[in-house]
Parts: sequence; structure tokens; C-alpha cells
Amino acid sequence: MYYTLVKDNNDKNNEISKGELYEKKSKFFSYIYNIKDEEDAKKYIEDIKNKNKDARHCVYIYSYLKDGKINIRFCDDGEPQGTGTKAIYELMTKENITNICIVIVRYFGGILLGAGPLSRAYLNCARNAINLCRKEIIYKYINYADFVSYNKFQKIKNIIDNYMNESKIKINYINYNEKVEYNIEIREDIYEKVLSLIK
Repeated sequence: MYYTLVKDNNDKNNEISKGELYEKKSKFFSYIYNIKDEEDAKKYIEDIKNKNKDARHCVYIYSYLKDGKINIRFCDDGEPQGTGTKAIYELMTKENITNICIVIVRYFGGILLGAGPLSRAYLNCARNAINLCRKEIIYKYINYADFVSYNKFQKIKNIIDNYMNESKIKINYINYNEKVEYNIEIREDIYEKVLSLIK
């Protein structure tokens, strides 16, 4: 089972959390984003880099599900190998957390921290942001499409609305023509139950 991180007051650009840490005059700032693919991650990383051009390092790690497999990419951006993302990677792997991008910016304070303290600083800065989130199960969804009369669709729409409130159904589109054409995605664990209600 895989999880992602969410926050109830998620802002519109998918940034779900921020953290910060100060260690021997170095400043660390972490940002967590929800992503669905590599393109999302690259966009957020580039945005953070552009907003922090004076930072010494911009370390990142992102993970996303594709075809049932986890894809992970990371960069320590010039920090000693294993100090930037290794501990964060281990935390994400242990917790089965995916579909997120973590970017940590470091403003160097002039004092070298050493490998152990530097690794802990990156991990703790990421944790400061992670601890503001909650874990949510990532479910697989199954697509379902149909044409129905207007009268019938009104009953179906009531069923859809009830499950949408719990994120168990997603609407892809509804077209009102001679009949109502609709396309929805139903969470895999309740697919048969919802289908029997619709039919």
C-alpha cells in the first residue's frame, strides 16, 4: 500500500507544506509538493531555484507512481554524497510515501557542518514540513462511462455526489445532449458496489 502527503488547507499551486531549520548560521528551507509525474516535479524544482538564486544548494528528491511502480529521482546539488537526500529517501521508502516532491534550499552560513550533522539538518528540515501533513492512502481508480436518459442520470448523479464527498469517485466529464454522457473514475475497492447502485 502506498501513501501520499496531504494537508487540509492545500494551496492552489500544490505546495502542501514548508519547513525551516537553522544550523550553525546555515539556513535550510524545505518545500513539499504533490505531484503526479516527473514533469510536475521539474516545474516545482525550477520554480524554487528561480526564487532562491542566492542559495548555495538546492537539494531535491521526488517520487511518483507510474504503472504500479515507484519512480524516484534525487539530486544533492554539490553537497557531499549521501548527505542531502539519503536519509530522506530512507524515510520515504520506510513510510511508503510517494507522489511528492521535496525541495530543500540551503543558504550557507560559512561554517562546514560535517557529513553527519549536514545529513541530519536536511532530514530534520524535511521532517519539519512532513510533520505538518497527514498520510493518505493512494487508491487505484477504474474508469467507467455510459449514456443514460436525463431522468436516470439525476438518480446516478445523487450516487456520484455522495461518493465524491469522500474522494471515492472523480468526474472526468458530463455532456448533456439528447442523452447524458458521463465518464467517471471509481475507487477500485468500491467499484463493484458503486456499479451495482448505478445499474
